[in-house]
Amino acid sequence: GIVVLAVLQWLFAAFCCAATANRFFNLPWRRLGVGTFDFSHPERHDCWNMRDFAHPEAGVVPRPSRLRAGAKTRLAIILFFMVCPLAVFSTISLTKSPLFAFAFVWWFGVWYELHMTHIKAMPTINGKPVRLRKRSIAAFIIASSVMLISAKYAWYIIVFAFLLALCNDRKRWKTYLVTLLLPTVLIHGGIVALTNTGAIIGGDPIESRGIQLQQIARVAKYNPQGIPKDARKKLDKVFNLDQMAESYFQQDADPVKSSGIQSKKVSYKWRTVTAADMKDFNKAWLEIVKANPVIALDAFFAECFGYFNVTDLPYVSMDYYVNNDYVQEDNDWIHSYNHDWRDRVAGFAKGWGNIPVLGWVTHGNLYVTLTLLIGAAEVILRRWRSLSWHLPLLLLMGVMITSPANNFERHMLPVAFVFGFL
Repeated sequence: GIVVLAVLQWLFAAFCCAATANRFFNLPWRRLGVGTFDFSHPERHDCWNMRDFAHPEAGVVPRPSRLRAGAKTRLAIILFFMVCPLAVFSTISLTKSPLFAFAFVWWFGVWYELHMTHIKAMPTINGKPVRLRKRSIAAFIIASSVMLISAKYAWYIIVFAFLLALCNDRKRWKTYLVTLLLPTVLIHGGIVALTNTGAIIGGDPIESRGIQLQQIARVAKYNPQGIPKDARKKLDKVFNLDQMAESYFQQDADPVKSSGIQSKKVSYKWRTVTAADMKDFNKAWLEIVKANPVIALDAFFAECFGYFNVTDLPYVSMDYYVNNDYVQEDNDWIHSYNHDWRDRVAGFAKGWGNIPVLGWVTHGNLYVTLTLLIGAAEVILRRWRSLSWHLPLLLLMGVMITSPANNFERHMLPVAFVFGFL
Protein backbone atom coordinates (compact mmCIF):
# COMPACT_ATOMS: atom_id res chain seq x y z
CA GLY A 1 0.00 0.00 0.00
CA ILE A 2 2.80 2.44 0.85
CA VAL A 3 4.52 1.74 -2.47
CA VAL A 4 1.29 2.27 -4.41
CA LEU A 5 0.62 5.57 -2.63
CA ALA A 6 4.19 6.73 -3.31
CA VAL A 7 3.84 5.90 -7.01
CA LEU A 8 0.50 7.71 -7.22
CA GLN A 9 1.97 10.79 -5.55
CA TRP A 10 4.94 10.66 -7.93
CA LEU A 11 2.57 10.59 -10.91
CA PHE A 12 0.51 13.44 -9.44
CA ALA A 13 3.67 15.49 -8.88
CA ALA A 14 4.85 14.92 -12.45
CA PHE A 15 1.43 15.89 -13.81
CA CYS A 16 1.21 19.09 -11.73
CA CYS A 17 4.70 20.24 -12.72
CA ALA A 18 4.14 19.41 -16.40
CA ALA A 19 0.78 21.21 -16.52
CA THR A 20 2.23 24.32 -14.90
CA ALA A 21 5.34 24.25 -17.11
CA ASN A 22 3.07 24.13 -20.16
CA ARG A 23 1.22 27.24 -18.99
CA PHE A 24 4.38 29.21 -18.28
CA PHE A 25 6.41 28.00 -21.26
CA ASN A 26 3.83 27.74 -24.06
CA LEU A 27 1.02 30.15 -23.08
CA PRO A 28 -1.67 27.73 -24.35
CA TRP A 29 -4.47 30.28 -23.95
CA ARG A 30 -3.10 32.34 -26.85
CA ARG A 31 -4.95 31.52 -30.06
CA LEU A 32 -1.79 31.42 -32.14
CA GLY A 33 0.85 29.18 -30.69
CA VAL A 34 3.58 31.46 -32.02
CA GLY A 35 2.06 34.64 -30.61
CA THR A 36 -0.44 37.29 -31.74
CA PHE A 37 0.66 39.08 -34.89
CA ASP A 38 -0.97 41.65 -37.11
CA PHE A 39 -0.26 40.70 -40.73
CA SER A 40 -2.43 43.56 -42.00
CA HIS A 41 0.44 45.90 -41.11
CA PRO A 42 3.53 44.57 -42.93
CA GLU A 43 5.53 47.57 -41.79
CA ARG A 44 5.71 45.94 -38.36
CA HIS A 45 8.70 43.79 -39.14
CA ASP A 46 8.86 42.18 -35.73
CA CYS A 47 5.98 39.84 -36.53
CA TRP A 48 7.46 37.83 -39.39
CA ASN A 49 10.65 36.51 -40.97
CA MET A 50 11.47 35.88 -44.63
CA ARG A 51 11.80 32.21 -45.47
CA ASP A 52 14.76 32.94 -47.69
CA PHE A 53 16.04 36.46 -48.34
CA ALA A 54 17.64 35.27 -51.58
CA HIS A 55 14.21 34.12 -52.77
CA PRO A 56 11.54 36.60 -51.62
CA GLU A 57 8.91 34.72 -53.58
CA ALA A 58 9.16 31.98 -50.93
CA GLY A 59 7.12 34.19 -48.61
CA VAL A 60 7.32 34.74 -44.88
CA VAL A 61 6.88 32.74 -41.69
CA PRO A 62 5.70 34.01 -38.27
CA ARG A 63 8.44 34.93 -35.85
CA PRO A 64 8.12 33.05 -32.54
CA SER A 65 6.74 35.16 -29.74
CA ARG A 66 9.28 36.44 -27.25
CA LEU A 67 6.79 35.67 -24.50
CA ARG A 68 7.38 31.95 -24.89
CA ALA A 69 10.19 30.44 -22.87
CA GLY A 70 13.48 29.65 -24.56
CA ALA A 71 15.46 26.43 -24.45
CA LYS A 72 17.72 27.53 -21.57
CA THR A 73 14.77 28.38 -19.35
CA ARG A 74 13.07 25.08 -20.09
CA LEU A 75 16.27 23.15 -19.39
CA ALA A 76 16.83 24.92 -16.06
CA ILE A 77 13.31 24.11 -14.83
CA ILE A 78 13.52 20.48 -15.97
CA LEU A 79 16.91 20.04 -14.28
CA PHE A 80 15.55 21.46 -11.02
CA PHE A 81 12.64 19.03 -10.87
CA MET A 82 14.68 16.03 -12.04
CA VAL A 83 17.94 16.56 -10.13
CA CYS A 84 17.37 18.76 -7.06
CA PRO A 85 16.87 16.51 -3.99
CA LEU A 86 14.31 18.96 -2.65
CA ALA A 87 11.96 18.14 -5.53
CA VAL A 88 12.91 14.53 -6.23
CA PHE A 89 12.53 13.27 -2.67
CA SER A 90 9.26 15.15 -2.23
CA THR A 91 7.59 13.11 -4.95
CA ILE A 92 7.62 9.98 -2.77
CA SER A 93 7.34 11.53 0.70
CA LEU A 94 3.94 10.50 2.02
CA THR A 95 3.21 13.52 4.20
CA LYS A 96 0.72 16.34 3.75
CA SER A 97 3.29 19.01 2.84
CA PRO A 98 4.56 17.55 -0.48
CA LEU A 99 1.00 16.76 -1.60
CA PHE A 100 -0.04 20.33 -0.81
CA ALA A 101 3.08 21.70 -2.51
CA PHE A 102 2.52 19.93 -5.83
CA ALA A 103 -1.18 20.82 -5.81
CA PHE A 104 -0.11 24.43 -5.19
CA VAL A 105 2.21 24.27 -8.22
CA TRP A 106 -0.78 23.26 -10.37
CA TRP A 107 -2.93 25.94 -8.73
CA PHE A 108 -0.23 28.56 -9.26
CA GLY A 109 -0.12 27.78 -12.99
CA VAL A 110 -3.84 28.54 -13.39
CA TRP A 111 -3.41 31.63 -11.19
CA TYR A 112 -0.74 32.75 -13.69
CA GLU A 113 -3.09 32.12 -16.62
CA LEU A 114 -5.70 34.34 -14.98
CA HIS A 115 -3.03 37.00 -14.44
CA MET A 116 -1.92 36.86 -18.08
CA THR A 117 -5.46 36.95 -19.48
CA HIS A 118 -6.43 39.95 -17.37
CA ILE A 119 -8.09 42.69 -19.43
CA LYS A 120 -5.00 44.90 -18.98
CA ALA A 121 -2.61 42.17 -20.09
CA MET A 122 -4.75 40.92 -23.00
CA PRO A 123 -7.15 43.68 -24.20
CA THR A 124 -10.15 42.59 -26.27
CA ILE A 125 -12.11 44.44 -28.95
CA ASN A 126 -15.39 44.42 -27.02
CA GLY A 127 -13.76 45.30 -23.71
CA LYS A 128 -14.86 42.06 -22.06
CA PRO A 129 -12.25 39.96 -20.23
CA VAL A 130 -11.02 36.71 -21.73
CA ARG A 131 -12.89 33.71 -20.37
CA LEU A 132 -10.86 31.13 -18.51
CA ARG A 133 -10.66 27.90 -20.52
CA LYS A 134 -12.90 25.05 -19.32
CA ARG A 135 -9.95 22.76 -18.65
CA SER A 136 -8.32 25.48 -16.57
CA ILE A 137 -11.52 25.96 -14.56
CA ALA A 138 -11.56 22.22 -13.82
CA ALA A 139 -7.85 22.31 -12.93
CA PHE A 140 -8.34 25.26 -10.58
CA ILE A 141 -11.22 23.52 -8.76
CA ILE A 142 -9.35 20.21 -8.39
CA ALA A 143 -6.09 21.86 -7.31
CA SER A 144 -7.92 23.99 -4.74
CA SER A 145 -9.72 20.90 -3.44
CA VAL A 146 -6.50 18.90 -3.03
CA MET A 147 -4.90 21.83 -1.21
CA LEU A 148 -7.87 22.10 1.15
CA ILE A 149 -7.86 18.37 1.87
CA SER A 150 -4.10 18.13 2.44
CA ALA A 151 -3.45 21.16 4.68
CA LYS A 152 -5.54 23.01 7.26
CA TYR A 153 -4.02 26.38 6.39
CA ALA A 154 -4.95 26.09 2.70
CA TRP A 155 -8.27 27.83 3.23
CA TYR A 156 -6.48 30.98 4.42
CA ILE A 157 -4.48 31.11 1.19
CA ILE A 158 -7.45 30.41 -1.08
CA VAL A 159 -9.75 32.95 0.62
CA PHE A 160 -6.92 35.51 0.49
CA ALA A 161 -6.47 34.82 -3.23
CA PHE A 162 -10.23 35.19 -3.74
CA LEU A 163 -10.20 38.63 -2.09
CA LEU A 164 -7.19 39.68 -4.18
CA ALA A 165 -8.98 38.53 -7.33
CA LEU A 166 -12.09 40.55 -6.48
CA CYS A 167 -9.93 43.65 -6.06
CA ASN A 168 -7.95 43.20 -9.28
CA ASP A 169 -10.24 41.30 -11.63
CA ARG A 170 -13.84 42.01 -10.64
CA LYS A 171 -15.28 41.33 -14.10
CA ARG A 172 -14.49 37.63 -13.73
CA TRP A 173 -15.92 37.32 -10.23
CA LYS A 174 -18.08 34.33 -11.17
CA THR A 175 -14.98 32.37 -12.16
CA TYR A 176 -13.34 33.02 -8.79
CA LEU A 177 -16.57 32.26 -6.95
CA VAL A 178 -16.83 28.81 -8.54
CA THR A 179 -13.13 27.87 -8.50
CA LEU A 180 -11.99 29.32 -5.16
CA LEU A 181 -14.82 30.14 -2.79
CA LEU A 182 -17.15 27.21 -3.54
CA PRO A 183 -14.53 24.45 -2.89
CA THR A 184 -13.50 26.25 0.31
CA VAL A 185 -17.05 26.44 1.62
CA LEU A 186 -17.80 22.82 0.75
CA ILE A 187 -14.56 21.19 1.91
CA HIS A 188 -13.42 23.37 4.79
CA GLY A 189 -17.00 23.94 5.93
CA GLY A 190 -17.66 20.21 5.74
CA ILE A 191 -14.56 19.39 7.79
CA VAL A 192 -15.53 21.94 10.45
CA ALA A 193 -19.09 20.56 10.59
CA LEU A 194 -17.88 16.95 10.89
CA THR A 195 -15.41 17.97 13.61
CA ASN A 196 -18.16 19.68 15.59
CA THR A 197 -20.33 16.56 15.40
CA GLY A 198 -17.47 14.34 16.54
CA ALA A 199 -17.23 12.39 13.27
CA ILE A 200 -13.68 13.74 12.81
CA ILE A 201 -11.21 14.23 15.65
CA GLY A 202 -10.10 17.85 15.70
CA GLY A 203 -6.50 18.87 16.22
CA ASP A 204 -5.22 20.27 19.51
CA PRO A 205 -5.26 24.12 19.37
CA ILE A 206 -1.81 24.09 21.00
CA GLU A 207 -0.33 23.01 17.65
CA SER A 208 -0.74 26.51 16.21
CA ARG A 209 0.97 28.26 19.14
CA GLY A 210 4.57 27.29 18.40
CA ILE A 211 6.07 30.77 18.67
CA GLN A 212 4.22 31.58 21.89
CA LEU A 213 5.32 28.30 23.47
CA GLN A 214 8.94 28.84 22.48
CA GLN A 215 8.90 32.32 24.01
CA ILE A 216 7.43 31.09 27.29
CA ALA A 217 9.85 28.14 27.40
CA ARG A 218 12.91 30.30 26.68
CA VAL A 219 11.96 32.72 29.46
CA ALA A 220 11.39 29.76 31.81
CA LYS A 221 14.85 28.45 30.91
CA TYR A 222 16.93 31.63 31.02
CA ASN A 223 14.98 33.87 33.41
CA PRO A 224 12.49 31.82 35.46
CA GLN A 225 12.31 34.56 38.09
CA GLY A 226 11.10 36.95 35.38
CA ILE A 227 7.77 35.15 34.95
CA PRO A 228 5.05 37.19 36.71
CA LYS A 229 3.21 35.32 39.47
CA ASP A 230 -0.15 35.99 37.86
CA ALA A 231 1.04 34.51 34.54
CA ARG A 232 2.51 31.49 36.31
CA LYS A 233 -0.83 30.88 38.04
CA LYS A 234 -2.76 31.12 34.76
CA LEU A 235 -0.47 28.57 33.12
CA ASP A 236 -0.34 26.16 36.05
CA LYS A 237 -3.15 23.91 34.77
CA VAL A 238 -1.73 23.87 31.24
CA PHE A 239 2.06 23.56 31.61
CA ASN A 240 4.71 22.38 33.99
CA LEU A 241 7.05 25.35 33.56
CA ASP A 242 10.06 23.57 35.09
CA GLN A 243 9.71 20.69 32.64
CA MET A 244 9.09 23.22 29.88
CA ALA A 245 12.40 24.93 30.64
CA GLU A 246 14.25 21.60 30.53
CA SER A 247 12.54 20.61 27.26
CA TYR A 248 13.25 23.89 25.45
CA PHE A 249 15.07 23.45 22.13
CA GLN A 250 15.29 26.56 19.99
CA GLN A 251 14.90 24.71 16.67
CA ASP A 252 11.68 22.88 17.49
CA ALA A 253 8.55 23.54 19.56
CA ASP A 254 7.51 19.87 19.67
CA PRO A 255 9.37 19.04 22.92
CA VAL A 256 7.69 21.86 24.88
CA LYS A 257 4.23 20.82 23.71
CA SER A 258 4.97 17.14 24.38
CA SER A 259 4.54 16.04 20.77
CA GLY A 260 6.77 14.55 18.09
CA ILE A 261 8.33 11.09 17.83
CA GLN A 262 11.22 11.59 20.25
CA SER A 263 11.05 10.72 23.96
CA LYS A 264 10.04 13.75 25.96
CA LYS A 265 9.17 15.26 29.29
CA VAL A 266 5.49 16.01 29.88
CA SER A 267 5.63 19.80 29.94
CA TYR A 268 2.18 20.21 28.33
CA LYS A 269 -0.52 18.62 30.48
CA TRP A 270 -2.41 17.27 27.50
CA ARG A 271 -4.19 14.53 29.45
CA THR A 272 -5.99 16.91 31.80
CA VAL A 273 -6.10 20.32 30.11
CA THR A 274 -9.51 21.71 29.13
CA ALA A 275 -10.72 24.56 26.95
CA ALA A 276 -11.48 26.56 30.10
CA ASP A 277 -7.86 26.12 31.24
CA MET A 278 -6.64 27.64 27.96
CA LYS A 279 -8.88 30.70 28.25
CA ASP A 280 -6.18 32.85 29.89
CA PHE A 281 -3.25 31.49 27.88
CA ASN A 282 -2.88 34.56 25.64
CA LYS A 283 -3.05 36.92 28.62
CA ALA A 284 -0.36 34.96 30.46
CA TRP A 285 1.84 34.87 27.36
CA LEU A 286 1.51 38.63 26.88
CA GLU A 287 2.47 39.29 30.50
CA ILE A 288 5.59 37.14 30.12
CA VAL A 289 6.60 38.81 26.84
CA LYS A 290 6.14 42.30 28.29
CA ALA A 291 8.31 41.37 31.26
CA ASN A 292 11.01 39.74 29.08
CA PRO A 293 10.96 41.43 25.64
CA VAL A 294 14.56 40.64 24.67
CA ILE A 295 14.34 36.93 25.51
CA ALA A 296 10.95 36.70 23.77
CA LEU A 297 12.35 38.33 20.64
CA ASP A 298 15.34 35.97 20.69
CA ALA A 299 12.96 33.01 20.92
CA PHE A 300 10.97 34.28 17.94
CA PHE A 301 14.00 34.68 15.68
CA ALA A 302 15.57 31.42 16.84
CA GLU A 303 12.37 29.59 15.89
CA CYS A 304 12.16 30.90 12.31
CA PHE A 305 15.38 32.61 11.15
CA GLY A 306 16.54 29.60 9.14
CA TYR A 307 13.76 30.04 6.59
CA PHE A 308 15.37 33.31 5.48
CA ASN A 309 19.09 32.56 5.98
CA VAL A 310 20.64 30.76 3.01
CA THR A 311 23.70 29.73 5.03
CA ASP A 312 21.64 27.91 7.67
CA LEU A 313 21.50 24.16 7.10
CA PRO A 314 18.03 22.59 7.33
CA TYR A 315 16.87 21.26 10.67
CA VAL A 316 15.13 18.43 8.79
CA SER A 317 15.95 18.06 5.09
CA MET A 318 13.96 16.07 2.56
CA ASP A 319 16.50 13.21 2.53
CA TYR A 320 15.06 12.29 5.94
CA TYR A 321 12.10 10.74 4.12
CA VAL A 322 14.39 8.48 2.07
CA ASN A 323 16.09 6.56 4.88
CA ASN A 324 14.31 7.27 8.17
CA ASP A 325 13.44 4.47 10.58
CA TYR A 326 9.94 4.06 9.17
CA VAL A 327 11.46 3.19 5.79
CA GLN A 328 14.61 1.35 6.88
CA GLU A 329 13.38 -0.54 9.95
CA ASP A 330 9.71 -0.32 10.96
CA ASN A 331 7.98 -2.18 8.10
CA ASP A 332 7.47 -5.71 6.83
CA TRP A 333 9.57 -5.85 3.68
CA ILE A 334 10.51 -2.41 2.29
CA HIS A 335 13.58 -2.21 4.55
CA SER A 336 14.99 -5.33 2.87
CA TYR A 337 14.75 -3.79 -0.58
CA ASN A 338 17.59 -1.42 -1.61
CA HIS A 339 18.37 -0.68 2.04
CA ASP A 340 22.01 0.33 1.51
CA TRP A 341 21.24 2.13 -1.74
CA ARG A 342 18.78 4.42 0.04
CA ASP A 343 21.45 5.27 2.61
CA ARG A 344 23.91 6.13 -0.16
CA VAL A 345 21.37 8.34 -1.97
CA ALA A 346 20.42 10.19 1.20
CA GLY A 347 24.09 10.55 2.15
CA PHE A 348 24.95 12.00 -1.26
CA ALA A 349 22.11 14.52 -1.04
CA LYS A 350 23.13 15.58 2.48
CA GLY A 351 26.77 15.89 1.42
CA TRP A 352 25.79 18.04 -1.56
CA GLY A 353 23.68 20.25 0.67
CA ASN A 354 26.60 20.79 3.07
CA ILE A 355 28.84 22.26 0.34
CA PRO A 356 29.03 26.06 0.75
CA VAL A 357 27.26 28.00 -2.06
CA LEU A 358 26.91 24.98 -4.37
CA GLY A 359 24.72 23.26 -1.80
CA TRP A 360 22.40 26.23 -1.44
CA VAL A 361 20.42 25.17 -4.52
CA THR A 362 19.28 22.06 -2.65
CA HIS A 363 17.80 24.07 0.23
CA GLY A 364 14.40 25.71 0.31
CA ASN A 365 15.56 28.85 2.11
CA LEU A 366 17.48 30.01 -0.98
CA TYR A 367 14.26 30.14 -2.99
CA VAL A 368 12.32 31.75 -0.14
CA THR A 369 14.93 34.52 0.14
CA LEU A 370 15.05 35.13 -3.61
CA THR A 371 11.25 35.27 -3.76
CA LEU A 372 11.30 37.96 -1.08
CA LEU A 373 13.84 39.93 -3.13
CA ILE A 374 11.59 39.70 -6.21
CA GLY A 375 8.70 41.03 -4.13
CA ALA A 376 10.87 43.91 -2.91
CA ALA A 377 11.82 44.73 -6.51
CA GLU A 378 8.15 44.80 -7.50
CA VAL A 379 7.43 47.26 -4.70
CA ILE A 380 10.31 49.51 -5.80
CA LEU A 381 9.18 49.35 -9.45
CA ARG A 382 5.53 49.81 -8.39
CA ARG A 383 4.34 46.76 -10.28
CA TRP A 384 1.34 46.39 -8.06
CA ARG A 385 -0.64 43.97 -10.24
CA SER A 386 2.30 41.56 -10.43
CA LEU A 387 2.86 41.93 -6.70
CA SER A 388 -0.76 41.06 -5.97
CA TRP A 389 -0.36 37.88 -8.04
CA HIS A 390 2.62 36.89 -5.86
CA LEU A 391 1.10 37.78 -2.47
CA PRO A 392 -0.12 34.20 -1.75
CA LEU A 393 3.57 33.28 -1.58
CA LEU A 394 4.03 35.84 1.19
CA LEU A 395 1.18 34.21 3.08
CA LEU A 396 2.95 30.86 2.74
CA MET A 397 6.01 32.43 4.34
CA GLY A 398 3.79 33.36 7.26
CA VAL A 399 2.86 29.68 7.55
CA MET A 400 6.58 28.84 7.73
CA ILE A 401 7.16 31.35 10.52
CA THR A 402 4.28 29.99 12.60
CA SER A 403 5.21 26.33 12.03
CA PRO A 404 6.55 24.39 15.05
CA ALA A 405 10.12 24.03 13.74
CA ASN A 406 12.85 26.25 12.30
CA ASN A 407 14.11 25.60 8.76
CA PHE A 408 11.97 22.51 8.24
CA GLU A 409 12.30 22.01 4.50
CA ARG A 410 8.89 20.52 3.86
CA HIS A 411 7.28 23.83 4.87
CA MET A 412 9.21 25.63 2.09
CA LEU A 413 8.29 23.28 -0.75
CA PRO A 414 5.47 25.34 -2.35
CA VAL A 415 7.62 28.48 -2.64
CA ALA A 416 10.68 26.53 -3.81
CA PHE A 417 8.73 24.65 -6.49
CA VAL A 418 7.19 27.74 -8.09
CA PHE A 419 10.27 29.97 -7.81
CA GLY A 420 11.61 28.99 -11.24
CA PHE A 421 8.28 29.83 -12.86
CA LEU A 422 8.12 33.06 -10.87
